[in-house]
Amino acid sequence: MVKNKIGAGIFLLAVLLVSMVFLPAVSAQKEEDYSITAEEAFKHANANMISFIAANEPNFENWIGASIDPKPQELYDINGQKLFYQFSVYNGKKLVGIIDICASKNLGYPLNDISFDPEPYKVAEAMKRSEKIAKNEYLEGEIKSTIMVVYSYPSIGAMTIVKDKTTGDEHRIFVDAYTLKEVQDKPVTEAEPGVWSMYEMKLGNGVEKNLNEWKKSDQLIKSIEQAAANKEVNIDAAVSEEDIKKLGGDAAITASTSVKLGVPLRGQTLDIYCGEASIQMISLYYKYPTPSQDSIYDYFFDSRDQPSGLRIDEMIKWAEDKWGKTGSLDTSLTDPEVVTEIRTHRPFYSIIPGHFRVCQGYLVRNGCLYLYINDPLPVGSSGTPKIELVSNQETKRIYVR
Repeated sequence: MVKNKIGAGIFLLAVLLVSMVFLPAVSAQKEEDYSITAEEAFKHANANMISFIAANEPNFENWIGASIDPKPQELYDINGQKLFYQFSVYNGKKLVGIIDICASKNLGYPLNDISFDPEPYKVAEAMKRSEKIAKNEYLEGEIKSTIMVVYSYPSIGAMTIVKDKTTGDEHRIFVDAYTLKEVQDKPVTEAEPGVWSMYEMKLGNGVEKNLNEWKKSDQLIKSIEQAAANKEVNIDAAVSEEDIKKLGGDAAITASTSVKLGVPLRGQTLDIYCGEASIQMISLYYKYPTPSQDSIYDYFFDSRDQPSGLRIDEMIKWAEDKWGKTGSLDTSLTDPEVVTEIRTHRPFYSIIPGHFRVCQGYLVRNGCLYLYINDPLPVGSSGTPKIELVSNQETKRIYVR
């Protein structure tokens, strides 16, 4: 009996060793590397910028002579995957914009958004504070990593992973890169701040669809580069006014259509006031009396309530009570609805997880629809105007009619 047990044990060990030899090879065959390099991302950022400038699109009027810093800030998702290469755009020494390019082909169209006159955020300070909080909260913990992440788009912060040496459990610490305040590691809700994975949301479109979108965009970028080369314009350098004149008549570069309403921009004064700031923007557009963000908050809450952001039904109620308009919740998120609302001079609320913004226009290029967004973030700023690829982040809209 003893001999039989030993023989069986040797046989099982042999099987396990064979499995260990062959399993990694099988896994390696299935894994696809969809990542792109910073150099590839730079080409997409630069060609898109040149195209928008040459087409004289709204918000790009002051970008003639601007150039992109080829060394981007790498931003990760909360799941640890690289999400964006974020490029800074300078006109002289002034920061005039940032361009977010997706870091992987399986995330779809490379260009996610362009922000204008952005508020600089604090990378070193946020990372330092995140690690300090981790050390204080987990005295027996070991810091595994600290990276810059998009923890709740468009919010950026530092994420520290700390491992409890006793239990082996890993914990995440988030610190906002603008306010340097800790952000609780909990799912974002309609009314409560938190974190969510933009990477996973983009994958929800389907990998095959996303890869086709990336390929389509890559072809466009190559056609822009070729058109510029034909006119002897080096788009890897700062493009002068003379260069823009050369490129202005080329349909491959300038073919686009846009409408922008001119909604006043307002920044949110507290982290839960995105709804209040968005109400202010539309109120100012229609020239209605516009109260402070605190007054809007007090209309729905009193001192006994737990502080929280406005809900969708409260945004709709304000439109009805104060403006005599009908607020309609939409989840279909179709492109024709955007065009209809903007062409009839009706800005609307564009909603992403845990955050209200105002859409005040659109831009169509190469079959892609971009939204002109007035974003009330970052907290304490004047807000951030941007263009953003439609449907990548949006979950709902409220049309105000």
